Amino acid sequence: MVKQFLKTIYLNLRKILLGTAARFFLKKSPDFTITHEIKKILFIRIDRIGDLVLSTPLLRVLKKRFNASELTVLASVANQSLVINNPHVDKIIVYDSRQKLMDKIRLLGRLREYGFDLVIDPYVDYELKTALIALLSGGNKRIGYQLYGREICFNMAAAMPNENKHLVDLTLDVLEPLGIAGRDRNPEIFLTEGEEEWAKNWVKEKGIGFKPLIGIHPGAHYESQRWPVERFSELVEQLQNDKGLDLIIFGGPGDEKVVGSIGSMIHSDALAYMTNDLRKFSALLSCCSILICNNSGPLHMAVALNIPTISMMGPTNKNRWMPIGDIHKVLRIDELPCIGCNLGYCKIGSHDCMKLIDTWMVMNVVRDFLKNKTT
Repeated sequence: MVKQFLKTIYLNLRKILLGTAARFFLKKSPDFTITHEIKKILFIRIDRIGDLVLSTPLLRVLKKRFNASELTVLASVANQSLVINNPHVDKIIVYDSRQKLMDKIRLLGRLREYGFDLVIDPYVDYELKTALIALLSGGNKRIGYQLYGREICFNMAAAMPNENKHLVDLTLDVLEPLGIAGRDRNPEIFLTEGEEEWAKNWVKEKGIGFKPLIGIHPGAHYESQRWPVERFSELVEQLQNDKGLDLIIFGGPGDEKVVGSIGSMIHSDALAYMTNDLRKFSALLSCCSILICNNSGPLHMAVALNIPTISMMGPTNKNRWMPIGDIHKVLRIDELPCIGCNLGYCKIGSHDCMKLIDTWMVMNVVRDFLKNKTT
């Protein structure tokens, strides 16, 4: 509580000081409407996997509006592969947060050499890093949200919209200073023919895929976002007992413990695929009939691949992180007074928001999905 109180004081003071400085010292960019003024665009998204996936509608909108421009995405080591083969992206530059300061300075110098006409930072939190990158990139027109003083780095600051909007909409709304409104909200991941062929061969070699293939991804960024491993284990056994289904348990970096725990709790072997290669994971995911997971990056990757999902949601902000589209089912105990607390830990210690989602609830949805698919 004390830490949160001090953080609130700091952010409010920073907002006042940096906001005042922005009004007095930063030269605003003149309005513009001529498309040919924008030849080179930099879009910054160096945070999490799901955030970049949910930013792909903006990339599509930008390329449609400035179709003769070169669109560069500054991505992280973890998420950069998600925009490979994206027809709306011309270049990808990777920002590695683990690099030494001099390497980061050299990267900024490289960005300045590009001579970007437009730099877009859609970040909707208080950290300054991406705003500073936008400023130091030397971009002629720099757009970001007026949020906790971050606007000092932008000369076309966008007014912060309702923070309970979906992240797709928050990302698209940053384009309002350009007079651009995006309506197509569907995220996208583009696989190559070679990747799709590799996945089909992998599934065939494992002797699966002749029945509906169910993918399970039990990981999530925060512990509080994870459905209990005991529930996942029960679900795996129930799915395995249904002879009409095949199953893959997916995991990425940091998921070794939870995937191993599931394997130790079940009474038979389950096929697991552990990888840090998001392209291979996406390709195998595209072979699945359903993905069952927590509210995490893989959920939004499945949405972008048009794979139906069943997800468990507890502390997550529902309005911001719901999967896009009506082929997805979210299991959530909405009547809990603490639901949607958006914390990385359970403040009351029970974790009821996830524990009260039972295995039979998931199995019922699986059966409904498969029944509807065959009718």
